[in-house]
Amino acid sequence: MRLVFLNIYLLFFSCIFSQNELDAIRYSRGGLNGSSRFISMGGAFSSIGADLSCGAFNPAGLGLYRKGDLAFSFGINNNRNEATLNQTLTSTYQANLNINFFGIAYAVKSKSDQESRHVLAYTSTQLQNFNNSTIMSGYTNSNSIAKDMLNLAQQQNNITNLNYSYEGLAFETLLFDTVNNQFISLLDNKRSVKQTREINTEGFQKEINLSYAYSLKDKLYFGLSIGIPEIEYTSTTTHTESDDKDSMRIGFITPTTYTTSYVDGLPILNSYYFDYLGFNSLNYTEYFKTTGSGLNLKIGTIARLNEFIRIGFYYHTSTTYYLTDEYYNKMSVSFDGQPKDPIEYKNPENGGYYKYQLTTPSKFSLSTAILLKKLAVIGLEYEQVNYTNAKLISDPEGEFNTANNKLKNNYSAGHNFRIGSELNIKPIFFRTGYSLQGSPNGLSLSGNLVRHSFNVGIGFRAKNNLYFDLTWNRKTTSEDYFLFKTLTSKSLIKLNSTSISITIGFKF
Repeated sequence: MRLVFLNIYLLFFSCIFSQNELDAIRYSRGGLNGSSRFISMGGAFSSIGADLSCGAFNPAGLGLYRKGDLAFSFGINNNRNEATLNQTLTSTYQANLNINFFGIAYAVKSKSDQESRHVLAYTSTQLQNFNNSTIMSGYTNSNSIAKDMLNLAQQQNNITNLNYSYEGLAFETLLFDTVNNQFISLLDNKRSVKQTREINTEGFQKEINLSYAYSLKDKLYFGLSIGIPEIEYTSTTTHTESDDKDSMRIGFITPTTYTTSYVDGLPILNSYYFDYLGFNSLNYTEYFKTTGSGLNLKIGTIARLNEFIRIGFYYHTSTTYYLTDEYYNKMSVSFDGQPKDPIEYKNPENGGYYKYQLTTPSKFSLSTAILLKKLAVIGLEYEQVNYTNAKLISDPEGEFNTANNKLKNNYSAGHNFRIGSELNIKPIFFRTGYSLQGSPNGLSLSGNLVRHSFNVGIGFRAKNNLYFDLTWNRKTTSEDYFLFKTLTSKSLIKLNSTSISITIGFKF
């Protein structure tokens, strides 16, 4: 007779399952978003200034405003992803509407010095859009999730030590069992099964910035922003495997004698399986939703060396997030002879909740701008983020030791580069830009995890102080995705995002 465990026992072994070093890296690698002008020039605005987006990057850039500005942006994102699994390529496509920026700034002359100005600004910037979908699918006869779970169970060597967010679910749904004190799987790992993994994510990472900037005689500019970031991220990973060729059969003659098409046969099975026969399919789901907010501080400065050259610097403190996860893991398994619905088990039964803190690393940037009178401008920027300083914090302490050690040992300083240009042919502006976000694993500017952004845009300034900006943006990156814990099953995922963004603004 199979053991049934108390829910409190299951919760104890599954309370921490989704929070790991990948979560810390995800929220530490903010994207490059803001006004359409800012995006089209690759975000290389830290020395150019006079754009509302500066509030989220270099607030000193707001000091170049001479009057007020109000703007908001919206657009369409199109994601097309490719994943290769077991030498089979699968493509997915997704489009969604995105409202990504709003800002307002107001400049006033200093009472003590009419050549200097104070600027106050409020901006709301979507740093990352998490709406995405990736599917990988193919046939395998060696790297099944059932084999991965069985390997973990055999390492534990006792059903009381199983993780009921993963291999313990397989035990509860009869995917494997114990016979003669040995774990056996009801999925024959030497038979081919159709394997599909679907990863769906939703949500955003956005930030409100309350900013102040000061222009000292239009030669030196100083800025300060209080950042209030917010995270809402939902991930649903669904893994399915099916014996669609009906290669796994068990035919019971009596409750203790049977025939089988399993390659290695099976040991004597419990009579419990008389009504179930061979494996048919399985479905494993991991779900979690992360919500929360944080706080940070940004300071920056810009110096006008002459009418042609400016240099800039900014520093962002680390961000402390207070986060809550809602989560559950679920598995269902069906067999050839099963007379009822698939056997299903969910843990926790009513979903779980977990609160924790995340500290993302600080960053700094050096930049320059080259101005060709009022005809054109070129911006160049370098930014560094040390990912080893990211940290997960639990109560009680110590539950994230493994993840934090991986952050210290497996990651390094990331290097980001941006370049942008603008040509002014009043009332039309032509723009282009490129940004590169280096790998969080070190000084790598190509290959997996490196993000490339290619941008072009156009702007129009009307005589009534209205302006309209349009940008086209293409982002590309790739990553290796590992499906299992004990098996080397890897999928290469290529992520491609194309967006069109429109900004409508008014100078006052």
